[in-house]
Amino acid sequence: MSELQFLTNRAAYLPGTNNLGVVVVGDGTAVAIDTGIDKEAGRLLRRACEAAKLQLVAAISTHHHADHVGGNDYLVRNIKDFRVYAPRREAPFIEDPYLEPSYLSYGASPIAPLRNKFVMASPSPVHERIEATQSTLTIGAVEFALFPMPGHSLAQIAVVVEGICYAADSFFGGAVLAKYGVPYAHDVNAQITSLTQVGQLDVAQWVPGHGVLTGRDAIAETLAINHQAIATSKTMVTAACGSGASLQHVVATVQRELGVTSSAMAQYAVFASGISAYLSALHTDGVVTVELGADGPLWRAVA
Repeated sequence: MSELQFLTNRAAYLPGTNNLGVVVVGDGTAVAIDTGIDKEAGRLLRRACEAAKLQLVAAISTHHHADHVGGNDYLVRNIKDFRVYAPRREAPFIEDPYLEPSYLSYGASPIAPLRNKFVMASPSPVHERIEATQSTLTIGAVEFALFPMPGHSLAQIAVVVEGICYAADSFFGGAVLAKYGVPYAHDVNAQITSLTQVGQLDVAQWVPGHGVLTGRDAIAETLAINHQAIATSKTMVTAACGSGASLQHVVATVQRELGVTSSAMAQYAVFASGISAYLSALHTDGVVTVELGADGPLWRAVA
């Protein structure tokens, strides 16, 4: 079992495919920042805390994606009076995870291959909604500084405690970007703005949701790699549109360019959703146009 890695007297994290934050808020009590993909992740987080003689009392969910909130349900069911905090616009997806595969299905009832833990977490209550204008949250003896970092999702937040930024998916580690090629986004232009803002925070270290602990000496380079990945993705998507292409054609073209394939329907749906976000951003920027033809919408690069 992985052990908590303490960065300050209060701020720690549990490293893994998903890095999970833990902050000591009182005498033997702690708050999690995200809980992992499923009940096993939630159980490992709880055991790591207990090994450090800490009792979890709450979780701050940075955004609604299943790999960040899947452990909520286990913790709510197994820890008395456990509370979940989440951004207001993210909360409905945490309480009703059916919404996630539904919007990946153009609003239709999702097919069975999209109803798995990678897309659809177990539901959990959100006891307190964090408003967009809220800048701090006090739990126990600790004041958490909250920073809006939308783009990757609707209303993602980063959380800062004692000079440590729990950055969620406001940026990705270099190895993660190399593996997936196109950084997933809901709103690409908002994602770009958040990349700049997260790097401007007055902190000593950043804990990304996916990647390695990043110090001040390395954050600029890491963020530059993220910016470059987004710029490259924009170029690929624009080229894939050519003189007219469907979303499915653009997705297939970009995947061939990257040399990646989708091994499951859920993986494809998430990738296609990300490509849709790039098309939306490029359309907003006037780089591509879209027209409704006999066979559906066709995206064209502006000459």
